[in-house]
Amino acid sequence: MRAFDSCRNAFNRAANRCFDVFPCLADPARRSSLGLRLALVLLHLLYAGVLFLFDTDLIDKTKQQPWYFTALYGLLFFATLVQYFVTSSSSPGYVIDAMRDLNERNAIARQAAMISKQPASSKNGNLVITIDATQHGRLLHGSNIMPWTKLVLDLYPPGTSVRNCTCSYCNVEQPPRAKHCHDCDKCVLQFDHHCVWLGTCIGQGNHCRFWWYICGETALCLWTGILYITYLKSNISRFWYDYLLRACL
Repeated sequence: MRAFDSCRNAFNRAANRCFDVFPCLADPARRSSLGLRLALVLLHLLYAGVLFLFDTDLIDKTKQQPWYFTALYGLLFFATLVQYFVTSSSSPGYVIDAMRDLNERNAIARQAAMISKQPASSKNGNLVITIDATQHGRLLHGSNIMPWTKLVLDLYPPGTSVRNCTCSYCNVEQPPRAKHCHDCDKCVLQFDHHCVWLGTCIGQGNHCRFWWYICGETALCLWTGILYITYLKSNISRFWYDYLLRACL
């Protein structure tokens, strides 16, 4: 029992030192995200590396074929990994972020509309014009200031109440097709799904990047799978040919 406690204490001290050197690893969610990305990169390297490791004739075949075949495969492999990191690091478009951006734009518009005095030139010099409450309200109305609640309700059919479009978890008004993600604990605009491999949601902000990544990953898997099938077919044929030859002799 003491040995177990001493090992656990030593592990905790080593972990704390590691967290001091790399503060990003102190967050469990960030550790999980980094571990997931590292695992997927290793999976790609193993998927392609095992083929080159066992198929000794593959390197000779690549030298005999035109150089652009090998360059295209390497470019596809690199582009797929880059697209994976770009997609996994991009925001899916959270409702809270869109609401915050709208509030910031409204605050800027209010500050511009709250100017109550404007200098105007006249024959006698500078004339100060004061904007009264009626003019101030008219100016606010014409400065494209719209609260988030009204903006969301305008997207729904008439008669929709705020309660029907309010998220019960984060208490924000959801536009159509928005949904609360329990993994991210946020509402996502045009929510599609939560991708476990990417470690993020797929929504309005990264939907196009996700499809580019899927296309690249599919092409890479098909190309590498064809190389695997070619290798297995040639080796299985050679094995059965040697077996039949020995059996006949």
